[in-house]
Amino acid sequence: LRHLFFELTLSCNEKCFHCGSRCEPGVPTGLSFDKIKEVIDEVAENFDKKRIMICITGGEPMLRPDFFDIVSYIHEKGFVWGMTSNATLITKENARRLKECGMATISVSIDGLEETHDRQRGLKGGYKLAMRGIQNLIDEHFFHAVQITTVINHKNISELDELFDIVNNIDIDSWRVIGIEPIGRALEYPDMLLTP
Repeated sequence: LRHLFFELTLSCNEKCFHCGSRCEPGVPTGLSFDKIKEVIDEVAENFDKKRIMICITGGEPMLRPDFFDIVSYIHEKGFVWGMTSNATLITKENARRLKECGMATISVSIDGLEETHDRQRGLKGGYKLAMRGIQNLIDEHFFHAVQITTVINHKNISELDELFDIVNNIDIDSWRVIGIEPIGRALEYPDMLLTP
């Protein structure tokens, strides 16, 4: 075991056209905190914690009411953990709390220039909020890796050069450019899928 993923919730404050899990606002939370603790305890007992990365995903994980309780528990148990997020909820205060909870890495979705990003992710102002969240994390000078991930498709592929100029001028550690996967909500938009 090297990576353990917890999809904490299918609830999200965005409704991305390419979401493989069809996340959207108001979806109920998944596993209980007690069940998550049980799994963490079992993994801690049976595996080498130093060799395992716990990956927190969603939906938007930070929408879960007990999010900070969960990640604090993971940290207290001695695991390294990271998160995939849209970063719209990462205020300065939340960035400090993530630091205190031991978050090591984050991957934030930026799926095009401002107008394209907001349209594809279904949240007006989402680009500005995400970029603010990224900067709030950088300002904490703590995280092992801050990554931006871009899902390319037929609507944003022409913006990659401009997007590179933007991300190249931010103090992030990597830019991950990936193709859209034909699963979940993306199946409703076959014209967006990349051709060979």
